[in-house]
Amino acid sequence: MRISTKCSIALHCLICIAVFDGRRMTSTGLAASTGSNPVVIRNLFGALQKAGILSVARGTGGAVLLRSPEEITVWDVYAALESDEKHELLGMHPNPSPQCPVGSRIRSVLQEPYDEIFTAMQKKMQEITLQDLLDRWKGQAGGSFPPAL
Repeated sequence: MRISTKCSIALHCLICIAVFDGRRMTSTGLAASTGSNPVVIRNLFGALQKAGILSVARGTGGAVLLRSPEEITVWDVYAALESDEKHELLGMHPNPSPQCPVGSRIRSVLQEPYDEIFTAMQKKMQEITLQDLLDRWKGQAGGSFPPAL
């Protein structure tokens, strides 16, 4: 089981935008912070814009949060980026044998527990806000404010 890194990269960017509030945050600067490519950042930002989480100024660059950190949950970010895959958290193998007594029923056996796991994950992600993550960052940073990227 593996969730793509899109969510953690996006959360990293959102934390940077909140920490460096008022400073111009470009995809190039955020790519340097996340260790990814500016194109990846721009693609993530497109999905976050559609979800109403972020606004990005074209041309000169810069991104700002459209909602307060208390109003943005980890689930909001995950759902904005992984919306087509969210029910595939635990993948089902595609070709179980219909002739096998186990293979012929494995999908129906696993579906309900997989749905329960997904629902529990979703509930927990809805409880954690960007503000919670910012508070964790501040706790680890010792209250010191970083220089601009």
